[in-house]
Amino acid sequence: MLQNYFKIAWRNLRKNQAYAFINITGLALGIGCALLIFALVRFHYQTDRYHRNYDRIYQITSRFASGTDEFKIQGIPYPLGQAVRNDHPELEHVAMLDEWYSPLISVLVPNQPDKKIKDKSHEGAFVEPAYFDIFDYTWLAGGPDGLGQPGTVVMSEEMARKCFGTIDNVVGRTVRLNARIPARVVGVFADYREDTDLAYSVMASWGSLKEQLNSRPESEPFDNTNGGTHCYVLFNDRFTAADWNREMQSFVKKYNPGKIKETSYPAIPFSTMHLSPEYGGVSQGLLLSLVLIGLLLIGTASINFVNLATAQALTRAREVGVRKVLGSTRTQLFWQFMGETTLIVMAASAVAILIFRYGQMLVHTYLHGAFRFTFYFSPSVVGWLGLLLALVILLAGLYPALIVAGFRPVVALAGRLTRQDTGGFSLRRGLVVTQFAISQMLIIGLLVVVNQLDYVKTKDLGFRKDAILTVGLPNLPSQDRGKMRTFRNLASAIPGVDKFSYSMSGPPQSGWTSQTTIRFDNRTEEEPYDPQQAWVDADYVGLYGLKIVAGRNLQPSDTLREALINETFMHRLGFREPADVLGKVMYKAGMPLEIVGVLKDYNQLDLRQSINPLFMSTWANGFYSANIQVRTADYGRVLKQLEKAYNQVYADSFFDPEFVDDQIQAAYQQEQTMGRLINFFTAIALLIGCMGLYGLVLFMVVQRTKEVGVRKVLGASVGSILWLFSKEFAQLIAIAFVFSAPLAWWAMDSWLANFEYKISLSPVIFILAFLATVVVALLTMSFQGVKAALMNPVKSLRTE
Repeated sequence: MLQNYFKIAWRNLRKNQAYAFINITGLALGIGCALLIFALVRFHYQTDRYHRNYDRIYQITSRFASGTDEFKIQGIPYPLGQAVRNDHPELEHVAMLDEWYSPLISVLVPNQPDKKIKDKSHEGAFVEPAYFDIFDYTWLAGGPDGLGQPGTVVMSEEMARKCFGTIDNVVGRTVRLNARIPARVVGVFADYREDTDLAYSVMASWGSLKEQLNSRPESEPFDNTNGGTHCYVLFNDRFTAADWNREMQSFVKKYNPGKIKETSYPAIPFSTMHLSPEYGGVSQGLLLSLVLIGLLLIGTASINFVNLATAQALTRAREVGVRKVLGSTRTQLFWQFMGETTLIVMAASAVAILIFRYGQMLVHTYLHGAFRFTFYFSPSVVGWLGLLLALVILLAGLYPALIVAGFRPVVALAGRLTRQDTGGFSLRRGLVVTQFAISQMLIIGLLVVVNQLDYVKTKDLGFRKDAILTVGLPNLPSQDRGKMRTFRNLASAIPGVDKFSYSMSGPPQSGWTSQTTIRFDNRTEEEPYDPQQAWVDADYVGLYGLKIVAGRNLQPSDTLREALINETFMHRLGFREPADVLGKVMYKAGMPLEIVGVLKDYNQLDLRQSINPLFMSTWANGFYSANIQVRTADYGRVLKQLEKAYNQVYADSFFDPEFVDDQIQAAYQQEQTMGRLINFFTAIALLIGCMGLYGLVLFMVVQRTKEVGVRKVLGASVGSILWLFSKEFAQLIAIAFVFSAPLAWWAMDSWLANFEYKISLSPVIFILAFLATVVVALLTMSFQGVKAALMNPVKSLRTE
């Protein structure tokens, strides 16, 4: 019986090749894109879930409250971990980790300069041995036990091969961290899978951090919070996360009493950190939006199938009538047509898997950040794919099969079936409206994202960003000021180098922020908010073109003496006129800083965030970036000469220049990639919709051939014939717009809410989306419409 069903299905598909091609291609595109989206979403929801204690791991974070504002970060004070151990020895494990950005490793090579390896693809870290009791690693050589000693390090297999060319006999060899801190290799672990947020290629002992900081971590002040310092805890039945959060206020009162009102250290489940945007994770809203797009694509392809299947039912009326007369039951006919649907879906699935495999290659080439993923196979994948295919077969095949199986044999054999018998135009109209509504929503989304990104790219940020590059200085506790002067002189002497400046973190919007508490003038208490601080030299303001609205620039100095504040800080201090705050004194950790100038507000953070209070001062020990403005078209020559000068001064470091405009654009990488994805999925949705529309018009032309012939004999023009086929779909597009516009406005308004500075949702965007849909639909219909309109009426009238 089943063999017979599939044999008949195969014959029908061969007979109606255009119908089969449209359905298979449409379903393949929908299923293939849905598989890609599923793989991406699954990748993020599976991140770091392979650790045995995954559900019991928590991360202690910092939360700062200032009035109605709340600021959350993963970072905590250096001494927090030891304080937690002291107060709660019943905890199973507590481990501190301090992130080490762009780790530089140097390896001694006999009779040659040291081999330097800078890993830009992964970060490094300083960790306590308990870290490896909380998280699971596979050890290829040695282990983490030796990390209890200062001057020890473990590394990934990839890093070991970069350093030594092998993983054999690596344990016991010595490297230098940041080209200056000697460390003995005590272990090599297997390379990470990509679905992890803990991809540290090299991890040094916590004791080595003393030389990195030039002080013991435990002796650092408790009110100094570093965003890269993390604390992981493995709770147990004796002391739970709820117990910690309940007793947290007394903990803050004991160790940071001056900040008890505005500071807390909540324990957050590690399982939620990857999907928490406030802690730098991926937005679940973004992932759910992609899931919705995947479902819409599946729905669009299924709508095509239903429309074409019900439309084609008229051509199969006599076949159904004969089968019923010969004894076929309604159930048998139902399963015969479900078999045809299954055959089409299985063929589409084979093509979809090819699309998925090719799409994976494109993902690794063109997508970045939250959208980049690696697909890991598991039995759940087979189950999900089977569920998806069953859903598609049900969505696409159920209604047409019920309609065809329900034909009355006498009416079917007499050829008197009406459109109402095949589901009627009302159903197809509703499905076409849904299809166009989906396409219009995606087009509106695409236009909004493109316009917002263009706004971000062209908005005046309040500082100069073109033709400026930054170079990182060695990661030292205190910079060598003699070397800094030498590098400045060598770089400034290069033809084409116009300006040179040192700063803490490179350009505004670099993503590196530092906040502190201050006390203003003769006020007895610190301000109830934490302004951002930036260490810059006297040339920084001129190089970036920052505008001083009152007062003067900072004078050259290597120590904290004066301060520039921005307008937002001035207003928060209670002043309306910039001149009124000049000469006032603010105190940072007891150090007096005279306010000598007020800067016009500029976006020191990305455009998602509002401008915060900021002050700048000079402190050479805190300079980690050189800013260089170039005035020449020959960037290659200047970069080579800068590299030569840099290596001459910092032979143990790594020359790694970055242009400022590239750094700023990188801050919006997720939005740019989202724009490309919406562009792609919009094109797919339109293609699927156009294929279905083409199939419907093709069917209409066949069904109305004689009518067209009669109209032409009676004098109808080509234009009127085209309007005959177009007017109904034009009406449906207009109805679709009525439904799609409010939904698209709501969705994009919610997305734009993530930006402090954004475009307005102009009616022009919605009108353009509507016109684009109309144009695409008319172009799709025009070929078959013109062909029908130009057909010889004599031939049309002879058509049966």
